[in-house]
Amino acid sequence: MNSSISVIIPVYNSESSLNSLYNLLSTVLKSTFSRYEIILVDDGSVDNSYEVMMDLFNKYEHIKIIKLNGNFGQQNALMCGFHYASYDYVVTMDDDLQHPPTEILKLYEKILQGYDVVYGIPIKKQHSKHRNLGTKATDMLFNLITSKPKSLKVSSFRIISKKFISKIIADKSSFVYISAITFKNTNKVANVYVNHNPRKYGKSSYSFFRLIKQYLKLFIYYAPFSLLKIFRSNKPQYIINNIHL
Repeated sequence: MNSSISVIIPVYNSESSLNSLYNLLSTVLKSTFSRYEIILVDDGSVDNSYEVMMDLFNKYEHIKIIKLNGNFGQQNALMCGFHYASYDYVVTMDDDLQHPPTEILKLYEKILQGYDVVYGIPIKKQHSKHRNLGTKATDMLFNLITSKPKSLKVSSFRIISKKFISKIIADKSSFVYISAITFKNTNKVANVYVNHNPRKYGKSSYSFFRLIKQYLKLFIYYAPFSLLKIFRSNKPQYIINNIHL
């Protein structure tokens, strides 16, 4: 296939999954795309994730490593990665192998129909109950503060056209939420249903209180209420500690 793709993966305390993730992902990309790259962004891991990432970088080609100077959050780590993506389409996925690399082709085939963004929606979710409730709450919030159609769902597993990436990175809000930025800038969005693996590695960092904090920030930064602007921070979206391209 004469095409190119960048895959961006925020990494947080995932030393146990990174080798398997890289091997599965590189096998799929190599067999499907003429050019590809894998961008791993370490979002302040406190285990040996960065050492494992550097080992992969020293062994293999087609890989970029970014280490952030602290824990800025998954969305901010993605925003950082977008600035270093080189190819026509950009995939975002999690670091725990719940998003099967083989499902990337479904996203790619759909975005070729002319969409800016395509979300991979699990046929059957393998998250915890509170995480699934959090996803439903996110959908409700998006319906309130953005122009997202109720028929569409969002996910961290998605593909984005490189042309649309330029609109995403133009947003300089310190609190980053990629899907909120997406629906403020385009209606060319679609869903495809994908498989979703049970979690084998690590433990989800999403807690009830963290989700509540995230929803409050969504209102402050993305709701169309000008009075909320006084609560917005001017902190940088991220700070890079080390980068290997």
